[in-house]
Amino acid sequence: MNQFTIILGITLVSFSTSFAQVGIGTATPNNAAELDINSSTKGVLFPRMTNAQMTAITSPASGLQIYNTDANCMYFYNGQQWVSTLNSISALVNAGDVVQLDNIKIRVASSGNRSMQIATVSGNITTSASTFNLYPSSNVGSTGGAGSETGIGWASTTVGTSFVYVQSAAHFPYYGSVQRFLMIDETNRKSYRFTCIFGNGGNKNTIEIERLF
Repeated sequence: MNQFTIILGITLVSFSTSFAQVGIGTATPNNAAELDINSSTKGVLFPRMTNAQMTAITSPASGLQIYNTDANCMYFYNGQQWVSTLNSISALVNAGDVVQLDNIKIRVASSGNRSMQIATVSGNITTSASTFNLYPSSNVGSTGGAGSETGIGWASTTVGTSFVYVQSAAHFPYYGSVQRFLMIDETNRKSYRFTCIFGNGGNKNTIEIERLF
């Protein structure tokens, strides 16, 4: 086989595939798909990145997707910011463990007052918010006890990448206390609801973040 024949063969293959769909695991890819992957034993693995690696991508294209290993979920770039593919996320966490959705990170403080702290994945945002806290005045058993509800509201507060208290004076030392937090991210035009049910001694706290809009 001479060199001309080899070059002609490669050219013809390249020409034919440039106008054809691609099938992996199938000889007949779906007509509606440019790429059709067929398997009953394996899946598709997206690039896995930390927050720092994700935000370091230069000029990400709209629709770009990665698996975020800090948030433990898929993220995509919507043309303006990185956004989780989930509308909500929840976890059973100890003090200091972070729960993340979109550009928001939440944790229970590991020292000082025991309550929720907030930070961003990257950059600063301006927020308006209110908290609604339900807590017992003393340690109670399985039969329960009297509780109190308090809260605060504020507007145009700047939140950055360093964790700050949602409500600096709030402290929830007892089982079953609940801190709820409603916030508008004015910078990215999104709103969220945060809930924390406090466990024992800083451990086994349940945190949920829900994107409302």
